[in-house]
Amino acid sequence: MAETKKTTTKTAATKASTTKKATTTAKTAAKKAETSTEKKTSATKTTTAKKTTATAAKKTTTKAAAVKAEETKVVAAEAKKVETAKVEEKVKATKPAKKAEKQLKITLVKSGSGRLIKQQRTLEALGLRKTNSSTIKPDNACTRGMIFVVKHLVKVEEI
Repeated sequence: MAETKKTTTKTAATKASTTKKATTTAKTAAKKAETSTEKKTSATKTTTAKKTTATAAKKTTTKAAAVKAEETKVVAAEAKKVETAKVEEKVKATKPAKKAEKQLKITLVKSGSGRLIKQQRTLEALGLRKTNSSTIKPDNACTRGMIFVVKHLVKVEEI
């Protein structure tokens, strides 16, 4: 019986130490869980703060971009107004000169079929479609250059 008491005493002592270990382990686990939860919470707060900062930065950037876009539109509109005014002035200055310019009567003498594409397009641009058709164009460098391309197909008279 003495042996049974010792075994019982050892078993009780073992149970007590196991209970202490379990309690310590449970406390450690609880602390770890709390620490983990605190870390997650602080990480979430940090992430939320970063997102808020990023969102605010994006809104500021978007507003700045919108302001720049409006400024660009205003500048572009002003530039168009200035260009339009300059063009109108040039047109007014050049209109009387065009009336005084000489005119050229261009007549298609030979057909453009079977010719180079460039020559066919030039005849079309001059307004010459059929043989013996005529057109009147202003005497300027542009018209002279077109006539030069098809000089072997047309007859030119100054008016």
